[in-house]
Amino acid sequence: MLKSILEIQKNFKLLNSGVQIKHNAKISMKLNKQNILLVGMLDSPHFHKWIQAVADEFPNKKILIFPSDRPRFSDRAFNIIIEKNKSVKIFKIIQSSKINFILYYSLDIIFGIRWRSYFLAKFIVKNKPFVLHFHEMQHSAYIFNLISNDKKIPTNSRKIISTWGSDLTLYSSVESHKAQIKSCLSWSNLLTTEKIEEIDDARRLGFGGEFRAPIYITLGAKFDGQTEMTVPSARKIILVKGHQSNTGRALNVLQVISKMREKLEGFEILVYSAPEPVKIQVDILRDKFKINIRTIQNRSNSQMLDLFKLARVSISLAVSDGLPGVLVEAMQSGAFPIQSENSAASVFLENGKNGFVVDPWNFDLIHDALLKALSDDQLVNNALVLNQEILIEKYNYDDGVKKLRGLYL
Repeated sequence: MLKSILEIQKNFKLLNSGVQIKHNAKISMKLNKQNILLVGMLDSPHFHKWIQAVADEFPNKKILIFPSDRPRFSDRAFNIIIEKNKSVKIFKIIQSSKINFILYYSLDIIFGIRWRSYFLAKFIVKNKPFVLHFHEMQHSAYIFNLISNDKKIPTNSRKIISTWGSDLTLYSSVESHKAQIKSCLSWSNLLTTEKIEEIDDARRLGFGGEFRAPIYITLGAKFDGQTEMTVPSARKIILVKGHQSNTGRALNVLQVISKMREKLEGFEILVYSAPEPVKIQVDILRDKFKINIRTIQNRSNSQMLDLFKLARVSISLAVSDGLPGVLVEAMQSGAFPIQSENSAASVFLENGKNGFVVDPWNFDLIHDALLKALSDDQLVNNALVLNQEILIEKYNYDDGVKKLRGLYL
C-alpha cells in the first residue's frame, strides 16, 4: 500500500513539472470480459444517458462506475437507472451516501485527485474489467495517469477516452496540461471526440491509436412524433446561458445586450446557469440600463426544456466546446440558436439560415446575429422545420447507440 501511494505521489510531481508519465509496455492478465468500467462525473445527466444506453445494449455485462466527481446520489433520474439495472455497480468508499460525499469532499481538499487514483487502481485490480472507458480527460483520464505504470494493472484491457468539449481543443494548447494530455494519449487505445478536427490536436501531442468521431456523449435524440409548439416568431423570451469560466463567455453576451436596449423592447431575457459575476452584471443591466433581464436558477431539465419551447432565441458562447447541449435543446424546441466557433455547431448550423455561428469575441457579429434573430420572423419560423430535419439526420439516438456498441465489441 505504501509503495503504491509513494508511486502516485512521484507521478503527480512529475506531471506537475511537465514530465510525461511513461506507462507500462506490457502486463497481460486474464480479464473479465463481462466487466465494463466507466469513469466519469456521476452527477452529469450526459453521463447518466450513456450509462443507461450501455446497460440497455449489454444486459448480460456488469457495468462498473467509478465517479470522477463528488456524487450526491440524490438525482432521481440516476437512482431510477440503478433501480432498473441491477448490473450497474458504483464504487463507494462507504455505503452511506452522505458520509461518502463528505469523504470525497474532504479528500479532494487535502489530496486533490491523487486519492482517487489509489482507489481506482484497487477497483481495477479487483474487477479486472475488459474495457476501461474514461469520460472526459481533466476529471477522469488524468486520474489514471497517476497509476498507468502500476505493475498490478493489466495493460491488455481496452482503454477508451471520450473527450467532452474542451479537453483537446482548448487544453492541448495550455502548457500546464500538455504533460497530462500526452500521458493520457500514450496509454489510450481508442479516442472518441465530438468534433473530427480534434484528431489534429491529438496527433500533434503524439496520439497513435484508433480514432472515431463524431461520437456524441449524449448519443442522440429520440423522435417519437411532432410536439405542439408555439410559432417561434410569436415568442418573447431570449435565453442566455450564463456560463462564465475557462471556456464560457456569458459576459460577452451581456456586453452586447447592454448596447442594444432599444432593440429589446417587448422581450424578456432569462439568464440561466449563472455564477456570481454574471448575476451581478444582470442586476446592473436591469437596474441601471432598465433592460428586462433576470437570472433563473434551480430549474429541472424538464422545466428548462419547457422554457426553450417558449424562447425565440437561445444564445450560448464559449471559446471551446463539443456539441453544446443547449444547441440540441434549442433546435428541438424552435428557439433560434446562436452558438460560438470552436464547437460542433457548424456541423448542424448553416450560418444565417437555421442559426448563427459566431466568434465569441466579435461583439459586432454577435450584435448583428441577435438583432437579425429578433427582427426576422420568417428566418426563425423556417429554422424550426430545418433544425428538426437536421437533428433527425445527424443526431439520431439509434445511430448513436450503434456507435456505442462498436466501442465495446
